[in-house]
Amino acid sequence: MIEIVNKWFFIQILFCLMVFGADDLPPTFDKCKRDTNFDKCLVDAVNKALVLLKDGSAEFGVAPLEPLKIKSMSISSGNAPINLKQNFKNVKVNDLISTSTITRYRTKLDKHLIVCDSISKKIEVIADYEISGRILLLPITGHGQANITLIDTKIEHHLIGEPYTKDGVLYNKLKEYKVIFNPKRVYMYFDNLFGDCRLSEAMNRFLNDNWELVFNELKSGYSESFGKVFKEITNKIFTKVPMDTLFPR
Repeated sequence: MIEIVNKWFFIQILFCLMVFGADDLPPTFDKCKRDTNFDKCLVDAVNKALVLLKDGSAEFGVAPLEPLKIKSMSISSGNAPINLKQNFKNVKVNDLISTSTITRYRTKLDKHLIVCDSISKKIEVIADYEISGRILLLPITGHGQANITLIDTKIEHHLIGEPYTKDGVLYNKLKEYKVIFNPKRVYMYFDNLFGDCRLSEAMNRFLNDNWELVFNELKSGYSESFGKVFKEITNKIFTKVPMDTLFPR
């Protein structure tokens, strides 16, 4: 499970859900009506919103979003050949806003489905870490500072909802939120592995030489954890804002 400060929640929601009604958006934000141009409008509106939100938003009560600050997160993989537990604290995520672009929406509101694609040229994660487990037949353990950088990362978000009525008004609640990460390259560096400089450098070389194997084995853990968090936070908005306000006709 991941525990993340509100700023991270807000920006992920805004990546795929900047569709509030006119009364909910500041005048500098574009509005999208539910018509044949809805998906294209969302792409343009959200990309503009990201630029506006980079330095924060008084209207939303959001502080500057670069760097993004994450309190803590834990990622585990229990399947061979990678068996790891990673705990991160005091996380900073750099470059996510300034290098990211929404590329496509595919909405089926009659089926309560929203699919959003984005690409981030660079995502740099710096954190205090603790790690333990095995990679192939190699044991790995350590604590210190980590730097994980994802390059040209395609991100796909699947939001699957179900309608319900409250006080005679229609709302939409997510029953599932899937996140899929597909980076072109991942660079990893963990200082102080094994508490030994020479062994640490050797393991870091191994991790980067085999980055695709390592990240692919851990990717489902990242996706599952982030999906649960995004579902919880998104539902806090969906259960308070009526369907026709979120998606104006």
